[in-house]
Amino acid sequence: MPCRCIVLAGAFLAGLALAAGAQPSPPRSRPLETVIVTANATGPAMWHASKDGADVAILGIVEPLPDNFVWNTRPLEALLGGARLVLLPPNVNMGVFSGAWFYLTEGDLLHPPHGRTLQDILDPAVAAELGQASALLREPNDRYSGDSPIRAAMRLGSDFRHMYYLTTHEPEDSIAALARARRVPVHRVGTYDLVQSGEELLKLPPSETGRCIDAVIRDIDFQSRHAAAAANAWAIGDVTAMMANWSPSNYYECLVRLSSHATAIDARSVDDTVQAIDDALAGGGQTVAVVDIGILLRRDGVLDRLKAAGVSITGP
Repeated sequence: MPCRCIVLAGAFLAGLALAAGAQPSPPRSRPLETVIVTANATGPAMWHASKDGADVAILGIVEPLPDNFVWNTRPLEALLGGARLVLLPPNVNMGVFSGAWFYLTEGDLLHPPHGRTLQDILDPAVAAELGQASALLREPNDRYSGDSPIRAAMRLGSDFRHMYYLTTHEPEDSIAALARARRVPVHRVGTYDLVQSGEELLKLPPSETGRCIDAVIRDIDFQSRHAAAAANAWAIGDVTAMMANWSPSNYYECLVRLSSHATAIDARSVDDTVQAIDDALAGGGQTVAVVDIGILLRRDGVLDRLKAAGVSITGP
């Protein structure tokens, strides 16, 4: 899914994996890549949506970012000084009762059929790719053998980010902290319960869900070469270089293709973001909206929808 590259359905499956006792990645011995960011007079690119004297500064973000990534927050801080609200991207959760019911009734879907391993049920070519990716990440060959394909893909992506010192929590956490330090309210544009999406995906045959392992391996290949460059370009507002080094998540897109529920959530993330910005404009004053670059700039994404509604857009 392009949204947040965070993969909303992946976040749900991460909760399933932790609850099911997935083993954490081993401690990282050293980063494979060192990212040095020189302080720049500019900051990340912002677009401004304005209507009837109200303004929403839209801060497009890319993920993942390197751990402990340094970027110039001063332009954002200046806006926060006069802002009445900060909008953050949609969040996901797993309802307590629906999640507990899933564990009790469908927990076996997280694993291959009894007596078989993940490698037994995967297409041989995908199984070979998984073995090569495991070696690259210095993981044992059997790390994912007890996982279903969807769960293995999710864990593989998480292990990659762990090994390469990448995070999907930033820059959102830092932006929220800056806002709260100035007593600016912080609101999510939406919160989604993804139990239905996860259940639908986990019930699909390995011949279909195995494609998501191939998808996450393609994400790993791209991000291992481009994540640092995308982050550096984002930090100085170089939209051209940022987009040249950023790509929608193949894993997310795989989930959207396979799940009608995930498709609906993807569409809703755009709808809710546009609605939240429109509501902020109606409320007057200054608002800051943090929007994933994937849903911000894509065709019929947030900017296109706002323009179609008659909102004035200026920016890079």
